[in-house]
Amino acid sequence: MRAPDYERGNVRLYCGDCLELLPQLEAGSVDAVVTDPPYGCGKADWDREFAAAWYGPARSAAKMIVVITGSCGLKDSVSLVGGDFIDVIAARNMNGMTRGPLGFGNWLAAVVAKSKPRTGMNAFDFVVGGDMPLHPSPKPLPYMVALVERVTEPGDAVLDPFMGSGTTGVACVKTGRAFIGMDIEPKYFEIAVKRIDAAFDQFALLDPVPAAKQMELLAPEGKP
Repeated sequence: MRAPDYERGNVRLYCGDCLELLPQLEAGSVDAVVTDPPYGCGKADWDREFAAAWYGPARSAAKMIVVITGSCGLKDSVSLVGGDFIDVIAARNMNGMTRGPLGFGNWLAAVVAKSKPRTGMNAFDFVVGGDMPLHPSPKPLPYMVALVERVTEPGDAVLDPFMGSGTTGVACVKTGRAFIGMDIEPKYFEIAVKRIDAAFDQFALLDPVPAAKQMELLAPEGKP
């Protein structure tokens, strides 16, 4: 794996195309992919069509895949994961609306695939608000914290190949998970760096990732 463009503690961030970066990850080296890929709702130039090519290499790298999608991309997301499908987690987002076949709604779906969370899982429904960063498709931090805590355990490694403004990474810092983030757009990458730096300053000492897990994740390629 090439050197990260940002590294602090148990976080590594890469500014680049995830289709080039994902194949560099060792198979099974990530506990969970938690990501919000483009699903063709037209929110920005990069959101013109449903993204699918990332799933194969992400599936190889991760033990579990969680695809966050509004109702607009739910059908395609379920088709994308195919026989890996496990369940769908739903939550309400009172800070924003998502576009779907029947109009607009304020709920979010997360398709869980490949394996079940070790901690067990039930669909949950709650009102979220809070930080909404400068991004066409932001996810509230309370939602990402709840989702990360639902599908992973402290010390697990979480990968987001479409990290955008870095909310998944902030949630991981806050909850004691290691994080690998990727984004192709330098503008959003820089926002993610600033937000994750701020999260370290605020949260890092509250629930640190075990030292052994940090050493495993951050070791240079080819070295123990």
